[in-house]
Amino acid sequence: MRKDRPRLVVIGNACLDVTYHLDRLPKPGETINARRVVTDLGGKGLNQAIAAERAGAEVHLIAAIGQDTTAERIRAALSTEGMTESGLIQHEGASDDSILLLDAQGENVIVSNTLQAESLTPAEADVRLKAALDRAALLLLQGNLRHDTTVQAMALARQAGVVIAFNPSPLQPWFGDLPEADIVIANQVEAEALDGRTGKKLTVITLGAKGCRLERPGQADVAVPAPQVAAIAAGGAGDVFAGTFIAEWLISGDAARAAQLGVKAASDKATRHGTLSAFPTEAALAGFRQDLISLSV
Repeated sequence: MRKDRPRLVVIGNACLDVTYHLDRLPKPGETINARRVVTDLGGKGLNQAIAAERAGAEVHLIAAIGQDTTAERIRAALSTEGMTESGLIQHEGASDDSILLLDAQGENVIVSNTLQAESLTPAEADVRLKAALDRAALLLLQGNLRHDTTVQAMALARQAGVVIAFNPSPLQPWFGDLPEADIVIANQVEAEALDGRTGKKLTVITLGAKGCRLERPGQADVAVPAPQVAAIAAGGAGDVFAGTFIAEWLISGDAARAAQLGVKAASDKATRHGTLSAFPTEAALAGFRQDLISLSV
């Protein structure tokens, strides 16, 4: 692993995704049959960590896992990416999982089991974060951890002088009690639910097929359009955006450029079924970045 890459710490969840491919999403109370069922690794923490690693950051993931074959697959995935598994915390029981319902147009509904993620205590996070935050530039976290562990992680990052980025997904009722993050990456629904509590340095509002919008205090908003693609599976695209955006922002310091790369990467992911297995590769991301360089000349 090259030592010149910006160091990013991600604390969140890692799980197994089970995707049911449907002709349409069911109505309340309705049972419908799936056309196909696909299993893949996922979880917002794991997804964003691997997306950022492939986009050029040196990423350390902290996540709670169970004692099962899913845990073995998660360890193997990190090893394949050249990432350390020292941040994985093994608990008794099964690893977390998510059920994705995906319609023929690529829209999805997700239900997640985050019992392992929610079992991660402040004390467990404290031990691993204190070591991981050394030399780190940024801490990225989402809404899958419990309230006290999230607060502890943010406090440790502040003490270490590390930038905090927060992806408020899934939405939690206690988000209003959290310390302020430096960067918030949220979709339109999440941003509205935060009711004005956004990043003190930067807020990124993701808009699906329309791209994203950058909001910075004292500056005009910047709209970043998405390329037109034949989207078939939106699940995981938001995580690709978040991880890629953060990595490029750390590398270049240019939020608009990072948003362009993130939107391109997320759009590319949406053209393939699956979660982690459908993410753009390191080589693909390098190509997208080269395209950005060409466009800027």
